[in-house]
Amino acid sequence: MTEMGRYILDYCSHSADAEQYAREHLERFVRTLELTPRGSRDDRVLEMGAYMQITPALHHRLGYGEVRGSDLGPAGEVVHKHSRSANGEEFECDIDLFNAERDPFPYPDEHFTTVLCCELLEHLNEDPMRMMSEINRVTKPGGWLLMTTPNICSTRGVAAILTGFQPQQFSQYPRRNEDGTLDPKHSREYAPRELADLLRDSGYDVEKLEAGPVRERFPSWLYA
Repeated sequence: MTEMGRYILDYCSHSADAEQYAREHLERFVRTLELTPRGSRDDRVLEMGAYMQITPALHHRLGYGEVRGSDLGPAGEVVHKHSRSANGEEFECDIDLFNAERDPFPYPDEHFTTVLCCELLEHLNEDPMRMMSEINRVTKPGGWLLMTTPNICSTRGVAAILTGFQPQQFSQYPRRNEDGTLDPKHSREYAPRELADLLRDSGYDVEKLEAGPVRERFPSWLYA
């Protein structure tokens, strides 16, 4: 396990569920941080869909002076998050709640040096350009957008087609939790060239487009 992997798990050790999820997605988390440009104390970074797995590393390891998070929720509400690693390091930040497809982002123009939009695009139900235009607005000229999303053209997707299934990874009907909330499903998964077109149409230059075997597991139904 890499040093960054251990660092991420140290911040998830407070909960068995959080640690299990982090271990399951650890390769993706580490690769995301490897691809994220380093910042300085004068730089701001926004992590959309922040669940605090990689959020502390944006400040303590990548050097961003201000880290902000966002998540789906009632527009205008802010949740203050505080976490402590197994080694005693502490991190805190504010998580702004809003609907990225419909609500204006609660940030000024050209506010962030870097925006991370990871594993969020596939959950959008409507036109993604509304979200992309807001990301562009709040990103500084010359800033960075790092986006990750499942690849519908992956080996797993091709195997699903060849065995009589549809290629989308998480397209099941959403499950209702005990508190009445619904687990989000994937509304639409993207092919790499589609993602590149989306970024270019949103005003970004594509510096790197990468597909790889990150959490590339074959579900049990492929063998039925």
